[in-house]
Amino acid sequence: MKLVPTVLCASMLAAAAARGEEGMWMPAQIPDLAPELAAAGMELDPARLADLTGDPMGAVISLGGCTASFVSPEGLIVTNHHCVYGSVQFNSTPERDLIQNGFLAATRADELPAAPGSYVYVTTGIRDVSAEVLGGLEPGVEDAERARRVERRERELVDACEAPGGRRCRVASFYEGSLFLEVTQLEIRDVRLVYASAEGIGNFGGETDNWMWPRHTGDFGFLRAYVSPGGQPADPSPDNVPYRPEHWLKVATKGVQPGDLVWIPGYPGRTYRYRTEVEVASAREFTMPAYVRLAKDLIAILERENQRGKAVEIANYGRIRGYANAMKKYEGILLASRDGSLEAQRAERERRIAALLASDPALAVELGDPVAALAALDAEKRSTERRDQVLDALTRFGSVMLSQATTLWRLAEERPKPDLDREDAYRDRDRSRLMQGIARAQRSIEAGSDRAGLRHVLGLAVELPAGQRIAALDERLAATGKATDGERIEAFLDGLYAGTRTAELEVRRAMAKESTEQLAARGDSMIDFARALAPVAAERRARDRALEGAALRVRPAYMKALQKLANGRLYPDANSTLRFTWGKVSGYQPRDAVAYAPRTTLAGVLEKATGEEPFHAPAALLAAARTIPPGYLDPALGSVPVDFLSTCDITGGNSGSPTLNGRGELVGLAFDGNWEGMVSDYRFDPDVVRTIHVDAVYMRWVMDEVDRAHGLLREMGLPVLTDN
Repeated sequence: MKLVPTVLCASMLAAAAARGEEGMWMPAQIPDLAPELAAAGMELDPARLADLTGDPMGAVISLGGCTASFVSPEGLIVTNHHCVYGSVQFNSTPERDLIQNGFLAATRADELPAAPGSYVYVTTGIRDVSAEVLGGLEPGVEDAERARRVERRERELVDACEAPGGRRCRVASFYEGSLFLEVTQLEIRDVRLVYASAEGIGNFGGETDNWMWPRHTGDFGFLRAYVSPGGQPADPSPDNVPYRPEHWLKVATKGVQPGDLVWIPGYPGRTYRYRTEVEVASAREFTMPAYVRLAKDLIAILERENQRGKAVEIANYGRIRGYANAMKKYEGILLASRDGSLEAQRAERERRIAALLASDPALAVELGDPVAALAALDAEKRSTERRDQVLDALTRFGSVMLSQATTLWRLAEERPKPDLDREDAYRDRDRSRLMQGIARAQRSIEAGSDRAGLRHVLGLAVELPAGQRIAALDERLAATGKATDGERIEAFLDGLYAGTRTAELEVRRAMAKESTEQLAARGDSMIDFARALAPVAAERRARDRALEGAALRVRPAYMKALQKLANGRLYPDANSTLRFTWGKVSGYQPRDAVAYAPRTTLAGVLEKATGEEPFHAPAALLAAARTIPPGYLDPALGSVPVDFLSTCDITGGNSGSPTLNGRGELVGLAFDGNWEGMVSDYRFDPDVVRTIHVDAVYMRWVMDEVDRAHGLLREMGLPVLTDN
């Protein structure tokens, strides 16, 4: 059955000339791309690609933050190495360092459980529910109430959708709240780690090469999905069997060449191409630089802590990579937007909106002044931006232990409410995920590192201006009786870490069953601190809800004005739903007199390999590189191709997305964007925006010649060229 939305605004799907490189298109829009796709070399019928359950789109899956795809009838999944590193970290110990050495399951019985909270989502349906979500919302409804009603309707739809069991559903907003689609996915809960190469292959170049070109990283890894013997989603169990997907992708045995058509189906996370000039300025002036400064400081702190030993290094591995990845992306966006061109582009668009409204009085009455209304909302949000940043750092990512305590207190606050009235992430449907998150956090808890990071965040808190102070924190620091901020912070931390048991997994599991009264009675210092911060966090949530309600009223008017102006197709911003993008294998010229070729090679890996991190190539790779079977050599390159560039349009969430050729064969995996193109979350520049892919030829060579993953190659129907 062909699954597409039953109703889509005609102006959003209007066919007209458009550059193929730009756009994360909804599957229902793909048939309108047919002429360009055919001209570029697409051999598949574009109408076939609108079928989410057919071949090949039915093989493309979400991991809830990354994209992946089935590549065998036995539930074998390929994605990026950096999408499985959480599971690699979870299964690593100082005595068995899978991060450094890699992992390959010799048999199915040797496959390791993925990190708690690992899921596979197979999209099975999509339905337009705009009328159910938005119907009957009178113009005069107060903003917070508007947000509450929409949220409740979405939850009711989700509950009804999930009632049969084995499903995960969501109601996704498109076109800034103009369209709502209910997305249904099969939820597979037993996921196992099959294969991840050594750090010196899967993360070769580390943060030095991250977001950069030329790149020489083998960013690929394998998982397997398991279900009950009856074929239904089930909790992890030794009795489970490999999931048998209806469709899986064929891996190509021939590599790409410059100019070839490539296309990417995936689940891009978030873009901001319909944000206003004022909103873009806010991100450039505060949000991004503030995060960059904080992440840089936290990375330096954790790296110093890592000197205390291998166990500390393993615990901090995921946090450092997460901070560094976002930090470098924001640095790239800031660099690309420093000339003001991004805001100038928005200003020109808004001048056109103003001219349109001036020329159409009836439309002006209908829409009002959405640009001014959005500016007012942004100003309100910015009024507490420094406090909100510190509050996020305190309760979400600056300290794993305080983040866990905050989650436990919020769970206790939400539990007495009717399920439909609870905040998302604390409803009954989210219980197992929450408990898995508690278990997963254990591998990242290291008290010394946690204290060092929290010390830095507390230092930011005491520097907040008078109007944005966090009173609960100020009171606790003052209660230490010390004279200076530094002394107060150290004394507070002494008591905080001496009086808590939140570092203990079984204690946290017990806490997850307790009421606020029971938690308070424990006298746990970290829980008490989370409790003290709870009122300011609640106040912020209430204000954010009112802003969300106002945005539901204003943003659709802004989008309608853009639709009136659009001379071509209008794709929605990314929102973690299945999308399609296409382009060609192509290099670029980043600056005067510099031109980048679109492919890198194994010879380049050997040139970079220094024997020291982050360019420490494994000995097995260096040995295999001495004699290369002709089947892996590209005649034009004279070496094994490693990574390649394309003009495809992606963002975070696309990591692990299959890269397919015109015949629908997997020729690589998308894993990164280029430094000069980082601004693409806000604006797509076809001259410099590029996607970086690991070449399937390199994947096959590493599997065959370096790691001897011959069983997996045969499972995928691929030749083994060196079987010894």
